[in-house]
Amino acid sequence: MRPFLVSLVAAATFAAVACDTTRPVTAADRAALQQHEDQWAQRTFHSYVFDYSETEINTNYNVRITVLDDTVATVIDLQTGEPPVVPRSWPTIDELFNEADFAVLQGGVSLEYDDQYGYPSFFSIQNNNPAGQFLARVSNLQPLD
Repeated sequence: MRPFLVSLVAAATFAAVACDTTRPVTAADRAALQQHEDQWAQRTFHSYVFDYSETEINTNYNVRITVLDDTVATVIDLQTGEPPVVPRSWPTIDELFNEADFAVLQGGVSLEYDDQYGYPSFFSIQNNNPAGQFLARVSNLQPLD
């Protein structure tokens, strides 16, 4: 019986570790975030549109966000073509960087960046989010200025 319990605990531990895709945040990760924030800050436009998908616990959003003069102007659900039914705030790219800055301080975050403008194109928090796993993707960003 004891070997079975040891095997069961080992398998559960392996499964928990294997499912966790985040790792501790390194100095290189913090430097990369700062470099990409600086790249984004050098853009010549402040109005843009982008597709944003977010998954957290049992909620999934796929929306197109229009930002005018660094402020969210409209949000359209990509499945219905209408504004989302659930009222909530939606991020600008600057606000995503603010969230990423906070997440990096907490550790356990994964980030990927757009090559052209430097914005976070993938943002995942696994371990340190009290609300559970958070996953966001940004794509199809197009300047409007």
